[in-house]
Amino acid sequence: MKKDFAYAVELPYWQAPNDDIVINSKGDSLTAFFQIWSSPAKYSVFTGIFDFSYVWAMRFERNKDLSYYIPREDDNFHACYWIVPESSWLEKLKAERRSFFPDWDKYDVGEYTHYIIQSDSFYVEIIAKDIKISRKKLKGVF
Repeated sequence: MKKDFAYAVELPYWQAPNDDIVINSKGDSLTAFFQIWSSPAKYSVFTGIFDFSYVWAMRFERNKDLSYYIPREDDNFHACYWIVPESSWLEKLKAERRSFFPDWDKYDVGEYTHYIIQSDSFYVEIIAKDIKISRKKLKGVF
């Protein structure tokens, strides 16, 4: 697989495509809330939730070069998130950590993954060990 090439994973819910997400972070957990459509331009009563655990790093960028991602014309997903299996960002973080704590991976067990979610015109990138996606009826998030 090509370095820094992301592939799309279908979301189980239709994330409203032009809406911002709301991000909440505490400790090494990060939660991103998104609005859901039940049909085109019709909002659901549910709020979508990305729950990331064991978060190592997070960044977000506007106007990202879309060549980073596999073209989406070949799928029929309403919404997706991305995974970067060969991430140079994750490799850089591991090398930096190894420089001051050579045996860190003996104590911090488990695999980290580079995830990408979208917030209107921003791409939010998260290095974390786990992601859970759900929906709930919530008030006052947006």
